[in-house]
Amino acid sequence: MKVSTLQKECKRCGTCCLKGGPALHPEDISLLQDNFLRPEDLITIQKGEPVFSLSGENPHPAPAEIIKIKGRGSEWACIFYDRQSASCRIYVQRPLECSVLQCWDTAQLENVAGKNLLSRYDIIASHDPVMPFIKKQKAKCSLDIMGHLLNTVKQKQEDHSTAMAQLTNLVNADLSIRLQAHEKLQFSLELELFYFGRPLFVILKQSGIAVREEYGTLLLSTSPA
Repeated sequence: MKVSTLQKECKRCGTCCLKGGPALHPEDISLLQDNFLRPEDLITIQKGEPVFSLSGENPHPAPAEIIKIKGRGSEWACIFYDRQSASCRIYVQRPLECSVLQCWDTAQLENVAGKNLLSRYDIIASHDPVMPFIKKQKAKCSLDIMGHLLNTVKQKQEDHSTAMAQLTNLVNADLSIRLQAHEKLQFSLELELFYFGRPLFVILKQSGIAVREEYGTLLLSTSPA
C-alpha cells in the first residue's frame, strides 16, 4: 500500500490514467445503461491472459475475465484521458476504481481491485446473436490451454513440436470464430475487442512467438519470421 504523509489531493499528473483504464465492477453497470460508457469503449481481458498487478510486478495470468476501459491506439493509456487539459472526459461519471483511487494512499483501490468484476455475460444480453460465438471461442480457445502449451514451448520439452502445432491450431481457430461472427453480424473492430478480447496471436507475440501469414493461415515459430 502506498501512503504519503505529504500529498493529500490529486495533482492531476495523469500517471494513473496513462497506466491504463479501470476494470469495471457491478457498480458501473449504470454507466453502460445510461450510455456514459459504450461497449465500443471496452476491452475484454480473457481469463488466463497476462496482466500486471497494482504493484507493477511481472505479469501473471488473469484469474478471471476482466472488462476494462480500453487504451488509446497501441497504448494502454485510458481513452478518456485528455492529455492537453490533464483531465478525464467522463470524470463526473467515472467508474468505481477511478472514484476510489488516491495515488498517495491506494488502500481503497486495493480493497476493490480484482474483486467482484464484471464479465461480458453481465453486459451482453443472453439472446444477443454474438453470444454463441463468444461461448464457442471460450470453449475452443482457452488461454489456460494456450499458457500450458506456451510453457512447454519455452521450456523446450520433448513435445515442443507438438505444442507448437497445437498453438498454431489454437490461434487459427480463434481467428476463424472471429471471422464467422463478423461475417454474420458485421460489427466494428472496436466491438470485436469487447466481444472477443485481443486475438491469441497478438498475446503470443508479446511472449516471443513470431507470427506470419501464409495463404490465409497463421504460422508460428520461436524465431523471428
